[in-house]
Amino acid sequence: MSPVIKRRDFVKSGVLIGTAALAGGLRGQRVPPPGAPRAAGPDLAVVTGADRVAAVNKGLEALGGMKRFVRPGTTVGLLVNAPAWWTKPGSHTHPDITLAVILAALGAGAKEIRYLIDPLDNYWNRSPLAAKYAAETGAVRKCSKDYVETPIARNKTLKKAGVVREFLDCDVFVNLPIIKHHVGVGMSGCLKNLMGVNTGTTNQFFHAGSGAKGEYDDIPFLAQCIADLNTLRKPDLCVADATEFLLTNGPAGPGELRRLDKVVLGPDPVAVDAYAAPFVNLKAADVLMITKSAAWGLGRVDVDRLAVEQLTV
Repeated sequence: MSPVIKRRDFVKSGVLIGTAALAGGLRGQRVPPPGAPRAAGPDLAVVTGADRVAAVNKGLEALGGMKRFVRPGTTVGLLVNAPAWWTKPGSHTHPDITLAVILAALGAGAKEIRYLIDPLDNYWNRSPLAAKYAAETGAVRKCSKDYVETPIARNKTLKKAGVVREFLDCDVFVNLPIIKHHVGVGMSGCLKNLMGVNTGTTNQFFHAGSGAKGEYDDIPFLAQCIADLNTLRKPDLCVADATEFLLTNGPAGPGELRRLDKVVLGPDPVAVDAYAAPFVNLKAADVLMITKSAAWGLGRVDVDRLAVEQLTV
C-alpha cells in the first residue's frame, strides 16, 4: 500500500506530528460507512461533449457519484488552474468545469468549499452560467494565503515546501487542472498543478534549486520536485479540463489551441496525466514528472491496463 497521505497528519499548529505516520499507509483511504456508494467502477471516466457541466456530471456518475468523494459536513479544497496570470484562451480551467464540481460538492453535502489558490478576477464572467449560479460560486471561500512550511518525508530533491494551510486541512482535495502544453516539463496537468499550493519561494526552488540559471535549465530537477511535492497529499478526485487548451506556447500562451471537448475524471493524478499526454502530442513515458511520480508509487502509467469508461454527452 502506498504511504501517500490523503488527509492531513498535522496538529492544529500545522506542524507535522512525525514521519512515523507515513508508515501507516494511506490515511485517506477510509472505510466507507454503511450505505455509502461503492468505490467500484472505472479507473478513469473520459467524457466527450460540448456541454462541460453535463460532461462533468456524467463522469462523476460513472465513478460512483460525488458522494463517493464528498460526504455531508466535510470541507472541500479546490485547486483550480486559473490563477491571475493565466488569462489567455486555453491556459486555464474553464469555469463551467469548476462550476459543475462546486454544484456537485454542494449537492453531496459539503459544509465548506475553499479555493486553494484564488482564480483570476474575471473568472466567473467567462461562464454564461455565472449569473444563474452566482450564489453558489460566491459561497466558495477565498484562499487564506496562510502558508506553512512542511517537511517532505519522501524526497529526492524537495525536503520542504511552503504550502497553503487549507491544502493540508481540508477533508477532500479536488484537483482541477487544464491539460495543456508546457514549454518546460512538456505538459501541465494534475501533477504540475500542485505547484499552485506553494509559496513563490518554494516554486523558485523548483526552478533554480539545483543551481540552474534559467527557469527550465534543469528539467530533471524540476520534475523530481513536482513528484516529491505530490507525495505530500494525493487528490481525492481529479477533474481535468481537456475541452480547449494550449497545444503550443504553454503554459501562458497565446498559442495554438486544440479543441477535444473532453473531460478526464478519476482519483489517480498519474493515470489522468498519463492518459492525457497524447492530447498534447506526448507519450507518458517521455514526461519526467509522470514517470518520477509513478516511481514514488503515486499512480499508474499503464494506461492500456486501466479500466477507462468512454462516455459522450
